[in-house]
Amino acid sequence: MQEISLLNSVIGPVMRGPSSSHCAAPYMMAKLVRELSCSNGETLQNAVVRFDPRGSFAPCYKAQSSDENFAAGLAGAKLTDADYREILGRVERGEGFRFAIEVTELDNNNHPNRVDLELSVLTLDGETRTDLYTGASIGGGMYYIDSMNGEALFLTGKTATVFVWGADAIANADQIAAELATGENSILDISHDPDHDRIEISLQSLPDVKAFNELRTRDGIANLRYGDASQYPVCATDDLFSTSEAVIAVADGQEGGSIADAALVLEAKRLGLSREATRALFRERCELMLRVVAEGFDAKPEDNVMRFLTLRARKVRDANLPSGLGGPILQDAMAGALSAMERDSNRGLVCAAPTAGSAGVVPGTLYGLIRHGIDIEGATDALQVMALIGAVFAARGTFAAECGGCSVETGASAAMAAAGVAQAYGGDAKQCFDAASMCLMNTLGLVCDPVGGDVEIPCHARNVAGVSHAFSSAMAVLAGFDAVLGYDELVDQTVKIGALMHPDLRCTARGGCAATKTALRMVEAVTKSA
Repeated sequence: MQEISLLNSVIGPVMRGPSSSHCAAPYMMAKLVRELSCSNGETLQNAVVRFDPRGSFAPCYKAQSSDENFAAGLAGAKLTDADYREILGRVERGEGFRFAIEVTELDNNNHPNRVDLELSVLTLDGETRTDLYTGASIGGGMYYIDSMNGEALFLTGKTATVFVWGADAIANADQIAAELATGENSILDISHDPDHDRIEISLQSLPDVKAFNELRTRDGIANLRYGDASQYPVCATDDLFSTSEAVIAVADGQEGGSIADAALVLEAKRLGLSREATRALFRERCELMLRVVAEGFDAKPEDNVMRFLTLRARKVRDANLPSGLGGPILQDAMAGALSAMERDSNRGLVCAAPTAGSAGVVPGTLYGLIRHGIDIEGATDALQVMALIGAVFAARGTFAAECGGCSVETGASAAMAAAGVAQAYGGDAKQCFDAASMCLMNTLGLVCDPVGGDVEIPCHARNVAGVSHAFSSAMAVLAGFDAVLGYDELVDQTVKIGALMHPDLRCTARGGCAATKTALRMVEAVTKSA
């Protein structure tokens, strides 16, 4: 079973904050558990989020605004809410509900991004109930919830989910599912857990609340909980992206052998949508990325909340460089990458691509293409190819820097962008994968070492390098260079080498650039002035 989606998992999610692992997933996990605990009209009174001291959340949850995103998700906020960043302060003061973060040893700590969430709610009967959820953020905004009050489950937010407990639920699971899936809604899965007298129904979307109210009153129904999909619902779990060979075969089956069309066919199947509807979503995502870049260029210095960097994207874009150095498309793409990262670090709305730490490479590349002769349709084609390259990476590995270092963030995003550039300038499917391979060769073992835990230094510089890497790799391949080593093999080696890295080199701010004397002095200075 495979749930990787191009729009959800690779050029998404749309999010706030500098880290998809530490911002996007926390927001979605918190929002989901709140919905589950408050399904029957309960009111959230208290929420405690727990991290293990040996994990990656503990040292950087404040610097990377994990606390803001957990709080906003638990409050049921929308990403577009104007007061999004104010929610944490309010709930820490007990306004609405009480919120706290505890760093303590977890019973299950098998992933660096493990988290326990304990919610206390007031029921309609005036009683207090406590629910405990466990889960993990696994990179690129993806996550799972794997237990609820000791009952094993596996929620990824890729579908709307309904849990029903009771003898009648077990006996009439198919009928209950059919009653909930009215109209164009689809039943995606029904599973039975007789040990807990529970059924789990996965739907394309949640039904009207009236359907739940009627179900609650039925004899033999002991309890009911439900949560909406965090992103676009996944309607097919076929293995679509595990090998470049399989993807190229799909491309070869399209008229003209287009890898961009292959991406469209596969994502339409994944989401249960028409090709036309899927194309519209890709174009919308492309336009969002370009809008993020534009907003970054328009940002005012007084609005900058970065601890170490000032706004430089517009300066880079408008600089008069020596004639013949780099070229205008590369300069614009680099500036675009910086612009997106400055929005990212200032907690603006951005799109992980595939992560927030690498959120500048793809939009910067698209900005460069748009500024120099590629129209929005061509840019959307390029984005589809970028997403497809990233999906093969995700299917074979991870986007979590906590597991693989920066080679799985800016390394992966550079590979994606390189394939998109090759596509934009007439490259075939093999050339797109070769350009991506060339990028991965050169980022094997790249560490993740954010100074002070902030996604600023060296992250912004790495996004500039990722764009440069993408264009140079595409140029080399289109000029006749052969990458020789296959993309799949290089993804596998990227993951293998990431696992061999010392933990201090994987997003803990304890090694690499973060451990230089200058970095330590900078962190000490901003800490004292805080």
